[in-house]
Amino acid sequence: MSLKPQPPRPMPAEMAVLGAKLLPAASPYRLVGDQLYDQYHEADYADLYPAEGQPALSPVDLSLVTVFQALEDQSDRQAAESVRLRLDWKYALHLPLDYAGFNFSVLSEFRDRVRQHQAEARVFETVLGQLQDLGLLKRRGRQRTDSAAVLTKVRQLNRLELVVETLRLAVRALLAADPAWTRATVPPTWEERYGTRCVAERLSDQEQAELQAAVGPDGQWLLDRLAAPATPPALAALPEVQTLRTVWAQQYEVRAREVIFREPGPYDGTTRIQSPHDPEARYSEKRGQGWVGDKLQVTETDDDDLPHLITDIALTSSVESDQAALGPIQARQAARDVAPGERVADQGYVSGETLTNSDRVGEDLLGPAPADHSPQSRLPAGLTQDQFTVDVAQGTATCPAGQSAAHGRQRPDGSWQFRFAAATCATCPLRARCCTGRGGRTLTLGPYHARLQVARARQQTAAFRACYRQHRGGVEGCLSGLLRGQGLRVNRYVGRAKNHVRALFAGAAVNLRQAARWLAGVRPQVRRRGLGLAG
Repeated sequence: MSLKPQPPRPMPAEMAVLGAKLLPAASPYRLVGDQLYDQYHEADYADLYPAEGQPALSPVDLSLVTVFQALEDQSDRQAAESVRLRLDWKYALHLPLDYAGFNFSVLSEFRDRVRQHQAEARVFETVLGQLQDLGLLKRRGRQRTDSAAVLTKVRQLNRLELVVETLRLAVRALLAADPAWTRATVPPTWEERYGTRCVAERLSDQEQAELQAAVGPDGQWLLDRLAAPATPPALAALPEVQTLRTVWAQQYEVRAREVIFREPGPYDGTTRIQSPHDPEARYSEKRGQGWVGDKLQVTETDDDDLPHLITDIALTSSVESDQAALGPIQARQAARDVAPGERVADQGYVSGETLTNSDRVGEDLLGPAPADHSPQSRLPAGLTQDQFTVDVAQGTATCPAGQSAAHGRQRPDGSWQFRFAAATCATCPLRARCCTGRGGRTLTLGPYHARLQVARARQQTAAFRACYRQHRGGVEGCLSGLLRGQGLRVNRYVGRAKNHVRALFAGAAVNLRQAARWLAGVRPQVRRRGLGLAG
């Protein structure tokens, strides 16, 4: 496919008349058709296409169709049908009434092209820039950030199903890549053993035991054959074979030349593969609820006199903490020139490091600081770190009883450790509230201790509580709309990269809807609490 850039189409006269009569002012399709479509240029997508080849469909049309598809949570087939039949979609794209549409398969090809050229956020950023030009986004305003669980599209597997499915998919991939080698190497009896999808509940106890005893040695035997010098190197590099190698290393060990299941141990959610059908999906827990999949990170504006627009949306690993996600969020927003002056977030995003980094980029991170979980915090009237007087410049610490630390030193990571003499603490009347061991009190302060102390003092003020209560909860509505209205609760595709593209198009779609309603004079409803008898 090649691209010969064409200028934006003018609005057909008959479509202009019908659209003005039938489309409401608050329709996002009306907003695109009237104000935004002419600002899209095919030349901006020239880097995604080769210079020679069969002419491609307009990338502007495909971009906007993908946005509309995300707005209504449609499949590719439904979206292609909507382009062919729906007046509002044709109005937005300046298409004539008799436009016959295109084959639905070009939509997936377009998303793959965008992903392969690392242009996933291009449409999202274009829409955001257009709404900035319309004056709908305040520079350095207030924004709020939160995350939500996203479920993988694949079935959860038990341990036996995991290893059998991993081996089955590896054999299928080998057959597709090199049928001659695979048929000459793999025993024909595997057709009956691994030919169909493994569902453990359909097997008797004896069948499960036999399969469990066979699959480990079979997988290791295949890995040994793939590692042989005579094996084509390309086969060992197949993604399914690499997944097989990883799963066998995680699930099996060799004892006395026998391949046996590893004993259950500490769970490593960062690397543990949950399903060979989606090797990137990880198991995670939040507030006692576990899921296998990813995590959706969303940031939206929260200014009183402007619509709530999404300024950043990303799909990340479910095991990545919100604190780790905040830095990339801030970097993306800075690159788009939509960084907030104030960010409201929950405790998952707040730490001494994130507070310090936010100060560095001129952003006020407003959220509850992590609590002190030291043993003293669990004692009745326990003496915690904030009750000690610390002078980092002098390298001294003084306890509430007025005693100074005998030893104070700074560690390479920037933290400080102070040790109080055991003899001094032994006779101290506050010992029961301060020391939990036999020796003297040891005070360890992280490199961001001072910044955390400021944050903890701030969150005790009435102004902080009022602001946090007023502005924190609204982002839940944004997340709910994305998860339910745009269908982002469950990944539509296999692989985080594909679903990340989908999330970005969904973010652009929500922004168009919010902007269209705001420009038409529609304002968010204010819900009353109680009966409202007082007026």
